[in-house]
Amino acid sequence: MRFLRLVPLGLALGAAGCVLTSGQFRLSFDLGDIVVANPSSLHAVSVDLNSKSTYRDHKKDLAGLADVALLGEVRNTGAAVDVEAWLTRDQTSFTSDAQVRGAGIRVWGPFHVAPGETRSIDWNASAALFSSDGLAALLQEVKGDGIFTVYLLGAAGTYDLTIHGGVLVLTLDAGV
Repeated sequence: MRFLRLVPLGLALGAAGCVLTSGQFRLSFDLGDIVVANPSSLHAVSVDLNSKSTYRDHKKDLAGLADVALLGEVRNTGAAVDVEAWLTRDQTSFTSDAQVRGAGIRVWGPFHVAPGETRSIDWNASAALFSSDGLAALLQEVKGDGIFTVYLLGAAGTYDLTIHGGVLVLTLDAGV
């Protein structure tokens, strides 16, 4: 019955020449296996969304960021650590946490991993770890040139961890 009430609205918009078109599409960007040890190594992953045909095809129609997740499995071989993801707005190759924190923005975390623990990051847990500033920065990059760098860091101290099968997944709203 509710559907029948909406039919006149659809007919009126169609008659006026209005076509409502929208949709969502998902981009998955493989981050691979990432080994991070502070202070001896820092790993950057350059992201170029333009390498994805779906992004190139819909870039002009982007309306928003519907959902986002950072997925994978974290193996901690050091002391307890709170894992964070940081974004820099260009392709960068910083070599220290301080450089990343000075030029970037924390977009995700913290994700706590105990000593010797291996934890999977599932969609719901991951999506809840994105900050509002981080989501805004990601959206700006997605609507901009689509090129940025992701760093995975420990929140503080010395750490030694590996992220296996890391994937950044963006669900984008497109509308015309």
